[in-house]
Amino acid sequence: MNSVTRYETMSTIDLALLIVYALICIVLGIYGSRKQKADDFLIADRKLGFWGFTFSVLASYIGGSALVAYSAFVYQFGISAITLFLGTSVGFLLFIRYAYKIRLLGKEKQFLTLSDWFFQHFNRQTGILSAIIMLFVYLGLLMNQFIAGSSILASISGWSYEYSLLFSGLVILIYLTLGGFRSVIRTDIFQYLVLIVLFAVFVFVLYNDSGIKVAKLFETGEINITMTIGFIVYGLLSVFYSSEYWQRIYAANDNRTIKKGFTYSAVLIVLTGFVLSLIGLYAKVHIPGIEARDALALGLAEIFPKSILGLGLVLIFAAIMSSADTMIFVLATSISKDFIAQLKPAYKNPHKLAKLTRIFITIISVISLISAYFFRDIVTVVLTIAGVGFAIVPAVFASFHWKIKNSAAFASLFSGSIYVLVLIATDTLISELAVASFVVSGLVLLIFQKLAKK
Repeated sequence: MNSVTRYETMSTIDLALLIVYALICIVLGIYGSRKQKADDFLIADRKLGFWGFTFSVLASYIGGSALVAYSAFVYQFGISAITLFLGTSVGFLLFIRYAYKIRLLGKEKQFLTLSDWFFQHFNRQTGILSAIIMLFVYLGLLMNQFIAGSSILASISGWSYEYSLLFSGLVILIYLTLGGFRSVIRTDIFQYLVLIVLFAVFVFVLYNDSGIKVAKLFETGEINITMTIGFIVYGLLSVFYSSEYWQRIYAANDNRTIKKGFTYSAVLIVLTGFVLSLIGLYAKVHIPGIEARDALALGLAEIFPKSILGLGLVLIFAAIMSSADTMIFVLATSISKDFIAQLKPAYKNPHKLAKLTRIFITIISVISLISAYFFRDIVTVVLTIAGVGFAIVPAVFASFHWKIKNSAAFASLFSGSIYVLVLIATDTLISELAVASFVVSGLVLLIFQKLAKK
């Protein structure tokens, strides 16, 4: 029997809890818009403190798409997939020393996007190519976010997919348009605190259910060494090309905020990943034979009693919004700063840039909701996005240590992206090969750098 059909309608209390949660997020957006300057809207006036930095990093990482994808990976590959969070944790710690340099130059040059770094270190063509890659990556992430989150919300609540999608999108659009980056940070703090409470409830229910033996969930047989290495590298590299982390570094109040923020995030992401892994492992042990992408929804529906369904719904809704709002803002600022302002320098003025960003927040929200309505399959999308994103990492890393030629950086980005497109065209895109785009991009960077010197 398909367990997800167990809950066909929500109780009045469940619905009230969900609506109250949404209203709190909207109120935070309204509060953030009061007496707001352009720099507040765009980058929180570059005074982001420790709690905002840490919770925003964590909340943007754990979204609806991540919940579905990671649970699916754990369901399919067992313990090997859990090392993804270990890789991310290591990535946060390694990124700290580079984050200091990013913040220093970002404050001096008034950076807002990851591509600002490419425009500064390389030529305009390379900067635009990096912006195109990030646009592709984050449009895919955002669409995936809405598809995954709305599907889970619909399956557990009894709402239609369309209604769940519309409800999620409208709430995000309202508070994000009002408060901008400050709204992203404030709601991220609130949303991650909600996630912590609800994860604690989930663990309590799991450990106190006499029919569930948690220890047995980890008896998953042999660990695939190749997959384990692949997941570690996957998690580590994703930190370096994630535009939302660059924005938070630009916004950080000081280096101490960055160091403490990433250090605490490194610890908390492992704990969060452990809880998410329990859901995937539970589905793997107790609900064999299902589609991997259904592991989260079916696992939650089996574990959560109907009496606390509302808490489960809030968890899902928090996950959807904690990442979707970040991605919308990343996309809106990228289009405004990396494309429009590059063509028309007058839009580099903070007031005009903030106005333009608000417009693109609305446009991107509508486009992503329409796309998520027509395209509802998230299979391979995560790997495609990650593979293309990895193509940026070698040039980013090298720019911190050496003087890289413009032609080498451009060729590196271009080759890594084409490599992933070839994998898609030949239907050979798997996690190990997706990670290899980093190797391809790195080798091309090295070759063209050597040729340029000659």
